[in-house]
Amino acid sequence: MIPKYVERKQVEEVGGSVQLSSVFQASGRSYALLSDTANNRTILSDLPPKLGEEFGVLLRGGETRPGSPVDLDLGGRVEGYGVFTFPYGPVTYGVPEAGGFKFVTYGERVVKVIPQINFKKRGVETKVLGWDPEDALLLVERSAGNFSASYSACFLNAVEDSLGLEVPSQAKWTRAVAIELERIYNHLYAFGRLAEAASQNVATAQANILREDVLRLNARHFGHRYLFGANRLGGVRADISKAERKDLSDSVRAVVKEFRGLVEFFLSSRIFLDRLQNTARLPREEALALGAVGPAARGSGVQWDDRLTYPIEPYGDIYVNMETDPGEDTMARTMVRIQEIYSSEVILRELLDRMPGDGTATQAAGTGRLNADDFSFCRIESPSGDLIQVVQLDGQGRVRSLHVRPASLVNWLPFARSMETCVFTDFQFAFESFGLSYADSDR
Repeated sequence: MIPKYVERKQVEEVGGSVQLSSVFQASGRSYALLSDTANNRTILSDLPPKLGEEFGVLLRGGETRPGSPVDLDLGGRVEGYGVFTFPYGPVTYGVPEAGGFKFVTYGERVVKVIPQINFKKRGVETKVLGWDPEDALLLVERSAGNFSASYSACFLNAVEDSLGLEVPSQAKWTRAVAIELERIYNHLYAFGRLAEAASQNVATAQANILREDVLRLNARHFGHRYLFGANRLGGVRADISKAERKDLSDSVRAVVKEFRGLVEFFLSSRIFLDRLQNTARLPREEALALGAVGPAARGSGVQWDDRLTYPIEPYGDIYVNMETDPGEDTMARTMVRIQEIYSSEVILRELLDRMPGDGTATQAAGTGRLNADDFSFCRIESPSGDLIQVVQLDGQGRVRSLHVRPASLVNWLPFARSMETCVFTDFQFAFESFGLSYADSDR
């Protein structure tokens, strides 16, 4: 079932402004989802004959069994006088998840970085096979807990499309409220981690306090700090009253106002700016070639945001400003996140002010148009970027196949490329600016 903003055509070669976003199988046939960044279109194609080398590297992560680490090694072997490989991880102080890196270096300067993933792989896509979608949702939304609203909304949009469920607009708008709150608290977390990397301890605490404020708003209005259980098949669980909507809007506005003052302080700190400017550069051409998404791509001037290029309801009905920066460095990626916090507050205000009142869940059964060979997919702009899920149901409405392509998975190679020629102390700044998550990529 192909949405109206998706173009179905055969692509022979990937390159230039056409970015390979994902490859998946349905009913024994291979397909590719591509992003035409010049025309802001999603393309569904049979598998192109010519694929980039980088995608073969990423496919290994999806095929490997849980517990088996995978090296995302793009390019040839580096040799030379004094060159050695320095292993970092999978348990480290600087990275708050189980994941590793191999630094190829001859001293302080980094020649090459090889990310290691799959330490946290749980095999979600295979575990849910044969499950009822509502049962599968419990596992899917917990694949990456800090992106649960994005994961659950993406999965449910695909399932509801397959079942022919007409979901009320109020439910869809409420889902968007949860997604934007999720974007704000994740961007605040990234900002706090950057402040910590610069040894700005007081500012780190202030950023964490603001993030905590948003988490408490989540709990108050959706019943869970990380928005678990907020979405359900055919709707949402929260029915936010008019008074609650005003309280939520005012509370978010207060958080963002305080954050603006914190940003003003940071932008006047020469120490902070020196660590971000010209650090971990990712040229626009490299971002496109390596498939970067989200703030990582928009910080290199790539104009792609699923809220505008794949506008599921309500994003086609509200104003969304695409935040980009041509700077191509850690500073540019940080500024994109800062501006997205500001724009998410504006989006939330419009969502809450214009919230429809047609109910929080569908009262009708689906159209019953299930076909075991059909598949549905959805793209959602998670805090780290483009999240893709492809769902195929069997004749009884159970999950026949599930494909998840997380944002973090495709951002590892751009991160690794950006670290080349950097020094070791740049690592934390680069890592946090890409918003990488092992739970997200390993699933």
